[in-house]
Amino acid sequence: MDHYLDIRLLPDADFNATVLLAALYAKLHRVLSKQQRRDIGVSFPGYSTGQQQDKDPAPPSLGATLRLHGSAAALDSLMASQWASGFADYALIGNIRPVPATTQVIRVQRRQAKSNPARERARLMRRKNMDSAEAYRLIPDSKARRLPLPYITLDSSSTGQRFLLFIDQHVVTQAVSGEFNSYGLSSSATLPSW
Repeated sequence: MDHYLDIRLLPDADFNATVLLAALYAKLHRVLSKQQRRDIGVSFPGYSTGQQQDKDPAPPSLGATLRLHGSAAALDSLMASQWASGFADYALIGNIRPVPATTQVIRVQRRQAKSNPARERARLMRRKNMDSAEAYRLIPDSKARRLPLPYITLDSSSTGQRFLLFIDQHVVTQAVSGEFNSYGLSSSATLPSW
């Protein structure tokens, strides 16, 4: 991951940054999936969990910049497919640049919350051969939880259902090489950050 490319969303009167980022990210996911790429990672330079000391907490945010990481050849090949051409009015697409010499190391990965109590109850009933009343007693609707992380709202290409892709981006102590999934995320591989 020695090169990067930034795509910075422009302010727009009709669409906020969250909506534009979701559309951009969905397009990126489709092209990474179609090309079966495992050599492109993503990060969010404006990432914030919204938790600030001594201030009112701001909502979690991914910011207005999507950073693509990879080798110069991998990024050049990806961008040659013109996947982001529909965003010319909504974003500034930067040039492929070498990663600065002094950087931190981060991991950007998906986090999933147990946010659907009905699904958790059904799973518990299957696993423990339990009736629905007992499962409801153990997992009431009030047990639904939402992660305090920024997310992107996407539509599943396989089921058509809308889901929240929670993103956890955090500093780690050691760089680890590896592959990325079709969302540009990895549970083990790291990326440079500055």
